[in-house]
Amino acid sequence: MSCCPPKSHSFLDNSEYTCTGTIEKVDDLEMYVSGSGEKCVIWNYDIFGFDGGRTRQNVDLLASYGFMVILPDYYRGFFIGPTDPGLVDHIKSYPYSKLESDVNKVLEFARGSGAKVFGSMGTCWGSYLVIKLSALPDFKAGVSMHPSHPKMMMLLDESEEEAYKQVCCKQLFMSAGNDHENLLPGGLGEKVLGDKLTIEEFPDMVHGWTTRSDLSDAKNKRDVDRAVNLYIDFYKKNM
Repeated sequence: MSCCPPKSHSFLDNSEYTCTGTIEKVDDLEMYVSGSGEKCVIWNYDIFGFDGGRTRQNVDLLASYGFMVILPDYYRGFFIGPTDPGLVDHIKSYPYSKLESDVNKVLEFARGSGAKVFGSMGTCWGSYLVIKLSALPDFKAGVSMHPSHPKMMMLLDESEEEAYKQVCCKQLFMSAGNDHENLLPGGLGEKVLGDKLTIEEFPDMVHGWTTRSDLSDAKNKRDVDRAVNLYIDFYKKNM
């Protein structure tokens, strides 16, 4: 089983992009940090990890709107493709019970840098952490783009429904045309979260488009721009 649906976007080399943030380290945990301020978004990457696709580019973009944005490297430099052998074991090795100590390091660093209110972002694998972080009292907004948490929770033998019941802040799901039915209108997310959840559908896109699609394609560019505008407005409104 893959974390990504069939025909999803694969790895994107975005190495020509010049980052504007810095690498910080707490113990053995590296973090890419961009921007400053009292409003902090924890960005949780996809299965391709710390240097995957346009992840850092998105972090820098969000930071330019007045947010402190922190991208933790939970995988410690490792990444794995969605069709690679060992993927299921990799996913199973990162339950929230293991990730929680890293989360605490990130939050301590952020508060020490002036953060007072938090939001979270997740793409693909990272949406699992959005749902978990959104149960914490200091978090006011969670955004999940082409989310994979339904599959993550199934592989981890966790209840997606119970996880939703713990969420205490507003959520935005941005789902591609091939994403899981639980993420769509009428799905489990909407049934449990109710008016806490806003769903924006991108039927012309496939999973991974925001960070891994080819922007020379007009439709991809159109919907990446739409997604960026949606998440910036969502954080401004709810944080």
